[in-house]
Amino acid sequence: MVVVADVVNSTQAVNAGKYVEVNYLGAACIVAVANAVPELTLASVFGGDGATLVIPPEASEPVSAALLSVKRWGKSAFGLELRVGIVSMAALERHGASLLVAKMEFSRGNDMAMFRGNALDLADQLVKEGDGNRSYELTDSARDDQPDLNTLSCRWQPLASENGHMLCLLVRSRSDSVSESDRIYRQVLDEIDSVIGLEKVASSPIKLTNTRFRFPSESIIREAKSKSGNYWWNLVEVTALHFFIFVIDYFRIHVGKFDPVQYRQELTVNADFRKMKGSLSLVVDCSEAQTAQIEGLLMKLRATGQIVYGLYRAPHALMTCVVPSAADHEHVHFIDGGDGGLWRAAEVMKRQMREASGVTGPASAGV
Repeated sequence: MVVVADVVNSTQAVNAGKYVEVNYLGAACIVAVANAVPELTLASVFGGDGATLVIPPEASEPVSAALLSVKRWGKSAFGLELRVGIVSMAALERHGASLLVAKMEFSRGNDMAMFRGNALDLADQLVKEGDGNRSYELTDSARDDQPDLNTLSCRWQPLASENGHMLCLLVRSRSDSVSESDRIYRQVLDEIDSVIGLEKVASSPIKLTNTRFRFPSESIIREAKSKSGNYWWNLVEVTALHFFIFVIDYFRIHVGKFDPVQYRQELTVNADFRKMKGSLSLVVDCSEAQTAQIEGLLMKLRATGQIVYGLYRAPHALMTCVVPSAADHEHVHFIDGGDGGLWRAAEVMKRQMREASGVTGPASAGV
């Protein structure tokens, strides 16, 4: 089963300055589902304004309940509307869709899924539009339970660019052939690598030099809202916890098995700024000259009909963290560009897709 969750009316949320909350809500979907079925290891991908997961059919009931609880909580906590739905692979295959999944391990015990094929895009479309008289969107219930978000946090300052800006880039092959699409993605990655060096620290959006813990910050309020029980008591507890973490991070104090220096080093590794979710997604730290080179090579590939793409120059990157156990080195970090970086890049790519199919319409975001 393919699970889709995305924030409705992202444009309004971005214009209202709520994109940090949008990121937080998207990550909350992954965390709530994982905590609802802790006995399973689920394939998931963070999309900036939402998330996509692949689950076995027997998990659909607890996963649906978890997603609906996140939907209700997101509306109450942030005033954001979340659309959630589940589509079976059988239904997707009837429409000619395919899906392959791989696991990429950042470090031991910390991994993320990579997806190939068009099933995720089709699932997203079916959840939004339905299929004839059938709807795949999950309908809300009268329950008012709190999602389990105990491993979710967003405690770091925005990640400042050290080269010029954080380039948010999406690239989609226009070929129906999996092997041809693989060739195109390899070519794109090779050419981008020749410009910025994808394995170099300089191109990474998250470095030891730009990770700074913030105290106090609005993340305290978000985290307090994520917990069950009395909000004001939660606010006191979370504030105390943030101050404690700020102190041990600032003075590099070892607490039990937790080593703040090692945690920061792991932080730079366990981040999802390079991923495949049917299309290629990157958030990288670039100079304007490097961005111009990358944009030039993408324009050439688009002119030959091989790809569509979207890019956005964000002033900084945002990091949302999933930390089951920092002391045991279990933590993964979701990266997006500031000001709705990946969402804005997606809007540009959608415009190019409409143009490629001969459909005209106003673009809602620019490069």
